[in-house]
Amino acid sequence: MKRWALGFIRCLLAGCIATAAMPTSSDAAERKGKLEHLGQPCRAKQILAGRVVTDRKDGRERFVVTNDNESQGLELLFIDFEKDRGEMHVAPAGAGSWALKEVSGDRLIIGTFYDGTFIVFDLKTMKYVKHARLGKEEYIWNLALGNDGRIYGGSYPGGRLGAFDLTTYTVEDCGAPAPPNLYLRSVSAAPEGLIHCAFGQEKPTELLYDPATRQFFKLPAQIEGAGDGVIWQGYYLSGSRAFKGRDFQVISPVPFPTPPAEKGGWYVDAFMTTPEDLYLRQGSAIYHYRQGDPALALLTEIDLRGGRVMAANRKGELLGVRGQDYFVIKSGDRDLALRPIPVEGRGRPTLFLEADPQGVLWGGPHFGQTLFSLDPKTKKTVNTGVVCDSGGEVYDVTFLDGKVYTASYAGGDITCYDPRQPWDQWGRKNPRLLAQVGPDYIRPTGGMVTGPDGRIYSGWMARYGTYGGAVAITDPVTGKTEMIENPLGEQAVEGLAVDDKFAYVSTSLTANGLPTKKAEGEWASFGVIDLATRKVVFRHMFDKVTGVRQVVLDVKTRRAAMIVDGALAVFDTARQSFVSDLPGEPPRASSYRMAAPGDGKIYFATDRDVNTFDLMTGQTKTLARASANVTNVTVAPDKAIYISCGMDVYRVR
Repeated sequence: MKRWALGFIRCLLAGCIATAAMPTSSDAAERKGKLEHLGQPCRAKQILAGRVVTDRKDGRERFVVTNDNESQGLELLFIDFEKDRGEMHVAPAGAGSWALKEVSGDRLIIGTFYDGTFIVFDLKTMKYVKHARLGKEEYIWNLALGNDGRIYGGSYPGGRLGAFDLTTYTVEDCGAPAPPNLYLRSVSAAPEGLIHCAFGQEKPTELLYDPATRQFFKLPAQIEGAGDGVIWQGYYLSGSRAFKGRDFQVISPVPFPTPPAEKGGWYVDAFMTTPEDLYLRQGSAIYHYRQGDPALALLTEIDLRGGRVMAANRKGELLGVRGQDYFVIKSGDRDLALRPIPVEGRGRPTLFLEADPQGVLWGGPHFGQTLFSLDPKTKKTVNTGVVCDSGGEVYDVTFLDGKVYTASYAGGDITCYDPRQPWDQWGRKNPRLLAQVGPDYIRPTGGMVTGPDGRIYSGWMARYGTYGGAVAITDPVTGKTEMIENPLGEQAVEGLAVDDKFAYVSTSLTANGLPTKKAEGEWASFGVIDLATRKVVFRHMFDKVTGVRQVVLDVKTRRAAMIVDGALAVFDTARQSFVSDLPGEPPRASSYRMAAPGDGKIYFATDRDVNTFDLMTGQTKTLARASANVTNVTVAPDKAIYISCGMDVYRVR
């Protein structure tokens, strides 16, 4: 996760906590009749880790998963997959977790984000008993058990190794030995108590950590680049290779049967494999092997299409999650039987908020790859399943001919959804994948708009480990997509607006998996692209500015607005120049989304205040004050104004 995204999430969390701490009915602005609460429509789940555990009371198995909830706290969901019911246990820290591991003493250990915390959950009492944070780190990615009685986890953004003592419940910071890397993305328990650490993204580095000496050292040459590893029957397995001992002696051939060579490459599933049970992956196929078995057992060849098998039970059945559903794959199954996760979702912040031509509101969660719709007239809310097979989230939507078009991280997916037709994403009918700009461009930071020419425009950030961005122009019927790459240099596209002749683009120096760009004399920019020639006809670089967020275009005044260093800047599209004669200081804008409905004004928020800014006079007017920071502002065709404050959505009267 990039720092700009984390900053936005921290803003969301502040707003959510403030909102959750007080009843919405007592909102000060509501008492003045300024805001009407429409509910908490975003209810999607985001499952990132899962294990099978034995219930300590009845001896039956449960599928336990971690669910992300930025506003109300990380959730452990225990799914009784035999009876298709579940229960929720809200954690004392964290918003979500990729890291979940059962250890001795009837305990589950969780590593969290956005607060980098180790949490202990007691499986006997079904209660949380302890939690401790790794300094000021924001992520703990995965967990590895050392032979010294400690659980190890790697962090972001410090790229640090943390050790959590399972006896004293104290945390030791073992250091950040591979600067300038921000990520220690993977840790693995290696032979003789060593911890294998993989750092990234700026300068990928792998090191071994010795808990006995508290020292890092280089890997033997033969294991470099091996990736995640796991110990099975005393061997260290990584990828499709096997090693033995502290010196990582290569074992060839590997000490277990392998999948058919004619079906392509295979690898060890390091997440599911245990010291006794080996799981191998080959495309969609999953194999199981235990020492002494006559051969590999093929468990499934079902294409999960973005779903993920996370665990196996005693019967050899596979359990996993796909979007808002879970599944159990039994021997002989040839298709995936999806079941809705049997725990009711709680409110989550919406990443964006847009009103369609009928005045229905659309949004989606940060993580979850889903949409919600809210009809302000009836307050009816619908939460969808995943809109595409790739993991991540929808960043923005736009509308055309009654259909909803989405732009999604992390596969660079552009999809088309018709809410008038039955939902059938699994059947690839509705929504359907329209285009894909990944793997080169994966994060739609510039948002999405429909142009006057009836085409869909979207702005993107380049893939991990690369600086750059692009504007994508998509035919909504055929899906044919043209890319304008790095129009203002190798900078991410952060804002995008379109009229009948030009595209208006803003950029930032941020990137996926890399620190903010520090090229000599290069700063964030705003530019104008001629849509006929695809050439840049105007560019302005803002001195010492690393990001210019959003671009909205007012059709009445033909002026565009953007956020530069937290303040509005106005560009006159007719004169192709920035406006410098408006009175007073430009207002500060903090909302993630603002709106230009075509009445000569910009609608935006400054912390808790909902404001308008007149593009011709420069006058700012406050319409309402919310009780938490406003994250998105949108205006419907009937001029109704809507805002989101974390997980709450309001209409401004």
